[in-house]
Amino acid sequence: MTDKKKTKTLDQLSMLVDTGNFSEVEKCVFELMHYLQLKKELTEKFKSLFYDIKDLYEGKYPGYRSCDTEYHDFRHIMDVLIASLRLTDAVKLSDEFISDSGVFVIGAAALFHDTGYIPEIDDPVQCGAEYTSCHVERSISFVKRYMEMKGYPRLMITQVSQVILSTELKVDLNRVDFVTEETRRLALILGAGDLLGQMADRIYLEKLLFLYREFKAGKIPGFDSEEQMLRKTVDFYKSMEQRLEKDLENVDKLMIIHFRERHGINSNLYHTGMLHNINYLNYILENHSGSHRDYLRRDGLVSKLI
Repeated sequence: MTDKKKTKTLDQLSMLVDTGNFSEVEKCVFELMHYLQLKKELTEKFKSLFYDIKDLYEGKYPGYRSCDTEYHDFRHIMDVLIASLRLTDAVKLSDEFISDSGVFVIGAAALFHDTGYIPEIDDPVQCGAEYTSCHVERSISFVKRYMEMKGYPRLMITQVSQVILSTELKVDLNRVDFVTEETRRLALILGAGDLLGQMADRIYLEKLLFLYREFKAGKIPGFDSEEQMLRKTVDFYKSMEQRLEKDLENVDKLMIIHFRERHGINSNLYHTGMLHNINYLNYILENHSGSHRDYLRRDGLVSKLI
């Protein structure tokens, strides 16, 4: 029986798991893999990927610096991984078949999708954000090298690489020659998970100020101030609603099945979180233009900005 009190009060993603707390994330991720019934052999391989990516972001992976992008950081990877696995669970609960290898592919693609921001030790760049415009291509190159070195089959390497393409907003997924129909479906799931995971995060608005710094370092045109970044985010939100509906075929709407079946919550908490963030952003821009930092106080993040 659904706990009515729980249904009423558990209305924030952060109440299920704090993605800034690794022990909570670790528990959540492997609980999701249990829900997804990933076979033991692939679960062990996924664990190896999971901890290698953690090492990579912490600067413990041979030949690479630590992650220095404060928007596209390890928390972002965990946000996207958890959202993508939850959505995969929802899709399976809707009676759509996803193979064991498909579950592994979606997890691997989520883990590797932003590795292109991380420079090798001898790279001639000051920071990883300089790779903003080419980070997806670099991420795919990294995952190919990694998986080839680990002896993964060529088909799986191609699948992970193609699924990562869904996180590049400039790529028309209808023009991608996916190796299997399941791979195409997995790309839709990761594309949605990437958007939901970041835009519903409780500190999404605070992190936008760090994204602005990444864009400056990456020489992305059209962003001349923090406030301009915030104002353009309103338009970005609208365009991402369209992307979720059309390009990603409304797969995100299945997420409610996961929350209902696994947590007794009859609501899509990602949609709720995204709406809360955009409404509060509109409030700031309409009522406190020029003093946005005073109204973005979560986790003390903004105090780190010089």
